[in-house]
Amino acid sequence: MDTPQPPYLDNLNEAQRAAVLYTDGPELVIAGAGSGKTRVITCKIAHLLASGIEPWRIMALTFTNKAAREMRERISAMAGEDVARRLWMGTFHSIFARILRNHADRLGYKSSYTIYDTSDSRALIKSIIRAMDLDEKVYKPAAVASDISTAKNALISPEAYALDRELMEADRRARRPRTAEIYKAYRDRCMKADAMDFDDLLYYTNVLLRDNPDVLRHYQEFFSYVLVDEYQDTNFAQHLIVSQLSSCSQRLCVVGDDAQSIYSFRGANIRNILNLRNAYPTLEIFKLEQNYRSTGNILGAANTLIAKNREGIPKEVFTTGGEGQRIEVVRAYSDYEEGFLVANRLSQVRMNSGDSYEEFAVLYRTNAQSRILEEALRKRNIPYRIYGGLAFYQRKEIKDAVAYLRLSVNPDDDEALRRVINTPARGIGDTTLKKLTAAAMRDSCSIWQVLSAPDEHPLDINRGTRAKLDGFYDLICGFAERAADHTPADELADHIIATTGLVANLVHDKTPESISQIENLQELLNGVRQFVADKREEGADEAQADMAAFLTEVSLATDQDGKDPDDGVAERVTLMTIHAAKGLEFGNVFIVGAEEELLPSAMSLDSASGIEEERRLMYVALTRAKRFCMISYAASRFLNGQTKTCRPSRFLRDIDPRYLRMTSGTTIAGPSRSAETFRDSFHTPSASCLLYKSDAADE
Repeated sequence: MDTPQPPYLDNLNEAQRAAVLYTDGPELVIAGAGSGKTRVITCKIAHLLASGIEPWRIMALTFTNKAAREMRERISAMAGEDVARRLWMGTFHSIFARILRNHADRLGYKSSYTIYDTSDSRALIKSIIRAMDLDEKVYKPAAVASDISTAKNALISPEAYALDRELMEADRRARRPRTAEIYKAYRDRCMKADAMDFDDLLYYTNVLLRDNPDVLRHYQEFFSYVLVDEYQDTNFAQHLIVSQLSSCSQRLCVVGDDAQSIYSFRGANIRNILNLRNAYPTLEIFKLEQNYRSTGNILGAANTLIAKNREGIPKEVFTTGGEGQRIEVVRAYSDYEEGFLVANRLSQVRMNSGDSYEEFAVLYRTNAQSRILEEALRKRNIPYRIYGGLAFYQRKEIKDAVAYLRLSVNPDDDEALRRVINTPARGIGDTTLKKLTAAAMRDSCSIWQVLSAPDEHPLDINRGTRAKLDGFYDLICGFAERAADHTPADELADHIIATTGLVANLVHDKTPESISQIENLQELLNGVRQFVADKREEGADEAQADMAAFLTEVSLATDQDGKDPDDGVAERVTLMTIHAAKGLEFGNVFIVGAEEELLPSAMSLDSASGIEEERRLMYVALTRAKRFCMISYAASRFLNGQTKTCRPSRFLRDIDPRYLRMTSGTTIAGPSRSAETFRDSFHTPSASCLLYKSDAADE
């Protein structure tokens, strides 16, 4: 009589079962999109427990608390809550923090050390910059914090940093030659405060294992098995810790997908997964290629796309769930029209499918693209949420800019004035602002009136502070005079952004955060220009296209954006960047802005590896879709004050045209063309590329 198989093996396909049962050495599980990797890793843990390994001798590392919770819940259902609770399961940072608390004395720390979050770290760095009497406009805390973080994740100490010629030269080019000094001071201040930041949790775990052979040996013997989720996202520090812990036992299981490695800007290194066999010569590779999420046409498109990458582990993701619809490819005349085409098509698909708004997602490459999409959805009364970020007009840099615009129309706007009186930094601190506020309250007037008539509203300030306040006053007066003359909103906005230095203040940072903020400010200016252009097309007079009129429209948009998520609207369309979409799935996905220099990003075009990562990003976007997917691109996009002609993304050429359907737009008509002809037209910049319909009808 056959012995019944354990229940945790039920409902696993052959490839999944093989990956779960293998325990003879190191293994790499290549988990294609939607192939059930979480099921495999949790069943693997259940199998190790059933094989007699104590739960506290299993280490399972994840990147997010959400993933750790999901795995723990599944293990709890399989093996019981008491067993699941005793696993060493959690994020890299939480597990390593636990190890560090056990041995903090080896590093000069107490076991009760504090963990600084991002705001704590930046506040400390800011205080060091001030103590060193450095210019905060050059040594911006966010930029310096980014440099220090990058160094720590590469395991570069402050002393090594100061001796590294390339790093020092890069700092000189960025006009921050004293970054190494700040790094050392930051490290020393953290140690005196008995505090570590998030990067320290990785950095000091490596130092602990490197400098204390007895501690390394203890954990090598203590952990019988090490499992790692999303291995393609590991950085150098994480990869090295895992390698040290598993080098003796060789009992390692890592799960990941090289085709979804999209976080190099965070330090993730795709070579950690591609070159794993170099570290583990006996590595067994298991491929999970059956997809349980998407239809055949969506997977066919994704497979032919990613096959164009030279670096990668070959695999062919497939489904038994049917071919489904082909992917729609839509060309819009402009980015503005693209937003409304997406909103219209989304409404049609929802009506035809009966899907809730929760089953719809609009994915874009940069946060700045959300503005037009938000406007289009609002005008069709389609509820939406911004996932992993704020609605456009709620972002800090946009609120700062809009505050200046508001002051140009109404200098008595105290909230706007408080927000920007020292943004960008001009030496007007909180103490001075408190004195201004107190004087305004004492004299029952606005802060602006205090600034306007200093003799009538005396302040206890020195000459230097008075000069700074006078400079701010003159700045706003200049804006107010232009606004009073009904200067067109776009001209005034351009002048305000340029004069205040909001963009110039971010230019030298080169961090993903600052680049995104610059893009958002440029998109705000695009929105003002579009507003003025629309008003002129309607034949409006100057007053109807001035800053006051624009701000009225913005206030309506921000009121909508500011609604509470629990305001009674249960269903919402999700708007998000492709990076934020990784790990999620939706019935219907719209990928917008499939253009050269956008997707792929212009910043990736100078390297083959950059292009390949952007292609992986497109692959991730496609494989979020279950049943329906539409890709759109614009023939022109409004950027930096001018209309720019755009070319379709090279990634559209990479996809086999049999998986695509070129659709007709509601207001644009054109002769019928085959998918092959459409594909060829991408090579000719002058081709009209209207919304052609494929000759072959959908199945």
